[in-house]
Amino acid sequence: MKKLLSGCALVVCLATCVWDANAQTTYSALENVANFGWLDQRDPEIVQATGRNGCNPTSWVNLMVKLQNQYPDTFQTALVGATYEDWIQSAVSLSGPSYLNTTPTEGTDSVNITSGMESYFQSKGFFDFSVTKYTYPRMVDLYQSALLSATVQLLLAPLPGSTATIGHAVSFGGFNWTNTNNLSYVIEADNATISFVDPQDPLHGAEAGSGAGFASAHAWDAFDGTIYFSIAQYAGNDYFIHSAYAVVPEPTTFHCFIFGALALLFVVSRRMKIGRCSPATKHPR
Repeated sequence: MKKLLSGCALVVCLATCVWDANAQTTYSALENVANFGWLDQRDPEIVQATGRNGCNPTSWVNLMVKLQNQYPDTFQTALVGATYEDWIQSAVSLSGPSYLNTTPTEGTDSVNITSGMESYFQSKGFFDFSVTKYTYPRMVDLYQSALLSATVQLLLAPLPGSTATIGHAVSFGGFNWTNTNNLSYVIEADNATISFVDPQDPLHGAEAGSGAGFASAHAWDAFDGTIYFSIAQYAGNDYFIHSAYAVVPEPTTFHCFIFGALALLFVVSRRMKIGRCSPATKHPR
């Protein structure tokens, strides 16, 4: 459990971290992609259970594979099993009414994510974990999350005018930004990138048989306080990051820090359907 206390450091950082534009020019942190699962939401059994809407349970399974690989002494294979078929069954179970309640018509309602995932951890015998929602996370939060190898799901919502008309969920994996203008925020021209495992394309860029691969998105700070997120392999499918969900150990320890985070980061969240997850303009690999 001591290794997992980095999650508490993440909570503190989400409350207090800011960019120091004069300290460095490059902010880069990439998690180990080999730790992630590569479950595809288009697997027939997942499609049968969720329709086109399986991105949320699938991305969580890929994150829980990461937890198993990152902390084998704690989890072994208890969260989602050891085989691809185990992962499929875990995603189908996770999509059920006891957890995320993902449906073919409505997708996953974001209000179910925290309670559903905590219930899932508890069903596997892990009671010292919470899943915490951060609405409209900042770039510095994502950078620090990657430095800490934190377990984070990003929930994306389409931008007005985007060819994407539906939300998406991905497994966060890294951040890269070269601050060429000595600013305290990321501009579009900086070409900052966010790396992630995409449940629609979990093998993106990976060699055959090597496991998961990271996709990337061009990201920048918008003046409305959100992060704009343009996925490279989907033409015209532009999103903003609506929220981030972080797995945090030791809920009793976590609550010592939460009030500072609440004061700085939490905003009133729109009740939002993160459903039909397959952009119509997906390019084949």
